[in-house]
Amino acid sequence: MPKVAALCTIASAIGFYLSLNLGNTWPLAWVAPIPVLWLVFGETRGWIAFAATWTAYALGCCNMLPAYTGTLPMFVLAIALTVPALGFAGSALGARYVARHVSPLAGVLVFASLWTTWDYAASFGQNGTAPSPAYSQVAAPYLIQGASAFGLWIITFLLGLIPAGIAMGLQKRSPMLAVVAIVLFALNAGFGAWRISHADEKRPVRVGLAADDALGAASFQANAKAALDAVGQYTAVARELSEQGATLIVFPEKLAVLQSSWRADAISVLEATARASGATIVIGFDDQRDLRRNEALIFAADDAEPSVYFKRHMVPGLEAAFVPGDLSFVLHDQTGLAICKDMDFQSTLRSDARDGHPTLLAVPAWDFDRDGWWHARLAIMRGVEDGFAVARAAKQGLLTLSDSYGRIIALSASAKSGMVSLVGDLPRGPGNTVYLHIGDVFAWASSAGSILFLGMALRRARK
Repeated sequence: MPKVAALCTIASAIGFYLSLNLGNTWPLAWVAPIPVLWLVFGETRGWIAFAATWTAYALGCCNMLPAYTGTLPMFVLAIALTVPALGFAGSALGARYVARHVSPLAGVLVFASLWTTWDYAASFGQNGTAPSPAYSQVAAPYLIQGASAFGLWIITFLLGLIPAGIAMGLQKRSPMLAVVAIVLFALNAGFGAWRISHADEKRPVRVGLAADDALGAASFQANAKAALDAVGQYTAVARELSEQGATLIVFPEKLAVLQSSWRADAISVLEATARASGATIVIGFDDQRDLRRNEALIFAADDAEPSVYFKRHMVPGLEAAFVPGDLSFVLHDQTGLAICKDMDFQSTLRSDARDGHPTLLAVPAWDFDRDGWWHARLAIMRGVEDGFAVARAAKQGLLTLSDSYGRIIALSASAKSGMVSLVGDLPRGPGNTVYLHIGDVFAWASSAGSILFLGMALRRARK
């Protein structure tokens, strides 16, 4: 049995490593849990079942280490590796208990419900929904359309329910459970394909994005020359993008430091560029005046002065010096704004969408080179949930245009060799989804279902 447990652990760990977080092989997320869940649903001792599920998931999460070691504090990395694994292992053991005292089908449902409950609870932490397994499926837009009704929680639920059904069917030699699981996968895919084929798209906006990783030093140098040189290079590319027809131009987060003595000079150059080009320019700065802020300035061609948006959610361990903002921002044309980490928090963006009904979101961002696609996926999922297109410009990451159905319209990677830009026609979203109105009801229902079945199992175990 120890050898079987080890093999199951290794098989699941490989699947998780290649599919979750920084992994890109989305089909493996549907099969990665099967080996360890098969083990859990058998006669394996409880401590072995716990060790196997926790170890498999924690090893899978180690795909984050190449991106963040030496950048994020060790305690942040330790939490990112171990805590989600506790949620997965606890969900598996809870399902095992219910399967033994209620029924195998109840055990399958409880695994999915508990994992979804854990995912929802984790969203209240400092990293929001970032650890969620649901983002693994963003590369297959037809599999994430359920998020428009029930949020990303329905994706997590299905990622638990389908592998658990197959694992239980194999363990109990009940083909029907596995067949039902496969049918559910097909139904979800079919709904997604139907929704995309009936896309409600508005007139497209020509959007330009640009980032220059070679200017990275300006993000840390508090001097006028570095800041104004960076602004000069970005205004030059803004003029080029506007000549290609871009009416909305988005640049990265914190591309330079602005202090009081040279802030007005930088703003003057950007105002002139916006007026001359006729485009709206969104650009991020490290505002080091009285309160240090991670800000985005919005320059509209017809405005006398720029609007300001302050980032609301900071990166733990890296942005402790910044004072977070507390207000959303939506332009008169229903273009909203968020900065990088803000997109990890589904409750923040749902509140913004419910109040301001943005149909397109401009997102200045700053990634960590290897995690660009992961962070882009989080932003794309928010668009599906809330019905808006996303224009995200990240230095050390990806430039992405995605529609409100999660489809990539244009994508390019930033580079240390110099300025990278793209232009694309991005359809505005409908600005309205079922999820906007019902919120996290599905997550609450999953929690209630977990409590109900666990209570039933406890009562039967005492008889």
